[in-house]
Amino acid sequence: MNAFIVMAGVLVWFALSYRFYGKWVEKNLVKPDDSRPTPAHTHEDGVDYSPARVSFLWGHHFSSIAGAGPIIGPILATAWFGWAPCILWIALGCVFIGAVHDYLALMLSVRHDGRGISEVAGDTLGNVTRYSFAILIWITLVFIIAVFAVSAANALANMPELVIPTFGVCVVAFFLGLAVYRFKVNVVFASVVAVILAYFLIYIGFHNPLPLDGWTHEGKVSLFLGFLMAYCLIASMLPVWLLLQPRDFISSVKLFVGLTLGFIGVLIARPEFSAPAFVLDSGKPVWPIMFITLACGAVSGFHCLVGTGTTSKQLDKESHGKVVGYGGMIMEGVLAALVVIVVGAGLKWGQAPAGEAVGAYFASSLAQGWIVAFSNGFGRIVGDAGLPYLSAGVAALLGGVMVKTFIMTSLDTSTRLGRFIFMETLFPKIPLLKNSLAATLVTLLPAYYLAATGNWKTIWKLFGASNQLIAAIGLFVITAWLAQRRRAITPVIFSAFFMLATTIGALGWSVFSGNGYLGAGAGRDVGLAIISLALIALALVIFAAAVVSVVKERANGKVSDGDLKAPA
Repeated sequence: MNAFIVMAGVLVWFALSYRFYGKWVEKNLVKPDDSRPTPAHTHEDGVDYSPARVSFLWGHHFSSIAGAGPIIGPILATAWFGWAPCILWIALGCVFIGAVHDYLALMLSVRHDGRGISEVAGDTLGNVTRYSFAILIWITLVFIIAVFAVSAANALANMPELVIPTFGVCVVAFFLGLAVYRFKVNVVFASVVAVILAYFLIYIGFHNPLPLDGWTHEGKVSLFLGFLMAYCLIASMLPVWLLLQPRDFISSVKLFVGLTLGFIGVLIARPEFSAPAFVLDSGKPVWPIMFITLACGAVSGFHCLVGTGTTSKQLDKESHGKVVGYGGMIMEGVLAALVVIVVGAGLKWGQAPAGEAVGAYFASSLAQGWIVAFSNGFGRIVGDAGLPYLSAGVAALLGGVMVKTFIMTSLDTSTRLGRFIFMETLFPKIPLLKNSLAATLVTLLPAYYLAATGNWKTIWKLFGASNQLIAAIGLFVITAWLAQRRRAITPVIFSAFFMLATTIGALGWSVFSGNGYLGAGAGRDVGLAIISLALIALALVIFAAAVVSVVKERANGKVSDGDLKAPA
């Protein structure tokens, strides 16, 4: 199969879906009203609550929800199941589940005073859901910080050309924020200068890599891990307008440049898929495992954490919600589809034979890390297009920088979200944990421990299921909110049931399969089995609470959109 045909079909599908289905969701389920001030205005504090330009906010939201997710998931899913089911799940899941989930979660938070999803869940489904959901979210955030930090540190160690552009763009973004928000420099002029400087840093990094000669690989990873954790601490406590918004705007520009180059490469090179359309011998069932492996790009619970945690506190007008929430998810679907094409058609399938370039083969590249696999595939497709000044090596660096910038955003956004969970939901009355520094360290220290000791490798096995459980719970919360307002719940409730069944199915398979946590094989792990069964119990408890709430609200009168809390 030619990759260009697949890419063209996906782009047309997403464009039509945003234009028609996204508009239907906006008109019938959200009903935005720009006369109602958003939390960014009613609670503006210059740190977390701050109205953002829609271009800056779109960049922040997209960069935060993306991170390494639409890279890691599609790569692993392609390796285990083939490219065809991955493309199908991305196309359908993104439009009918993921984008609806992201958009409505964002707007629920906006209508609930900018509070996080666990707070909204508590208002809608009760305090048991509020606190159990908050704990699940916090644990998941710790996992994300640990694993993304390790991924980023490994990429910096394996690709020393990434070091200068990765950290240098933060400096550029800092001055862009000052220029636009404090010194009132023309936003277009300032943005153009910042983007030029960001790409100049890539040029400098390409010609001046920092390989840290004499250091072991483990030493390099430890050093970069320390830098990244320090970055998380500082960046997550700075005002959002100073670093987060401008840096993520630059990230979004890099995304569009990278996607454009990728599309041009596919258009000109017309690569054929070397990866099989279907892999039948991976030992993993397509359902439910593919649906929790390939999350970002189709539907991901982490997205509702971002939408209700940081994005809702910066939305200037309710009408901006569609382009940020629904549109951001559609663009992530585009990125995920490109990743499948990049690794499935840009790289040769399998391991590199002796004497051949390791970077040309999928399995050999993946052994060096997810970012390296994507960069190599991206570089080969764009390099084969014959564009001026864009050799395979330069293109690979551009792809790596694009992904690394997203990861930086996910790291500090996840840290900020962890602080919110402690200060808003778990310990709002304990003075020490209402301190920003203390609440941030409570999240960062266990993440650093998991990353530095390698224990994340064990815990990470549960991330896919816990992430999609958050999505299922979020969809049930949305269903209950829609039921209160007598709006159609069909577009959401079936998605909620599907994600709940998928999560329980994946956890059950992980526990009870032949090589599962309670099996007799090498995968036996009683501790993970207990945690998995606890997650299943949590899912069922929240499902029951959601059903009771929906039935109750259907029997009660309609609630005004202006009401912040569900009726007693």
